[in-house]
Amino acid sequence: MPHLTLEHTENIEPTVDFETVFLRLHSVLADSGIKLANCKSRAEERKHFYVADGKRSCAFVHLDVRLIRGISNESKQEIGQGVLAVLQECFSLGPKVDDLQITVEIREIDRTCYFKFPEGTLDYR
Repeated sequence: MPHLTLEHTENIEPTVDFETVFLRLHSVLADSGIKLANCKSRAEERKHFYVADGKRSCAFVHLDVRLIRGISNESKQEIGQGVLAVLQECFSLGPKVDDLQITVEIREIDRTCYFKFPEGTLDYR
């Protein structure tokens, strides 16, 4: 925790350096007081997608951020705005994309339903 899942359509160009994207996203979380050691990220390319009227020039990037319950709404707003800004800088219109939508959703994980090893490493701060 936190877990970041970055979904994007396959028509995003030029190819994005996900290591750099994740480093920057993790920095936003760390700046909000979250332990950097607890940040986990992954990217999932979507080959089968349909945006708006189905034109292949439409694309999306969506970041799902899952945080353990208990983080203030103010911190969630700060994180959401910060990661959205990073995504806007890292993803842009390219030769195959003329309509790009970038979204972020922050979800809470219930502590009673989340299990982690090693023990004692669940605290986010």
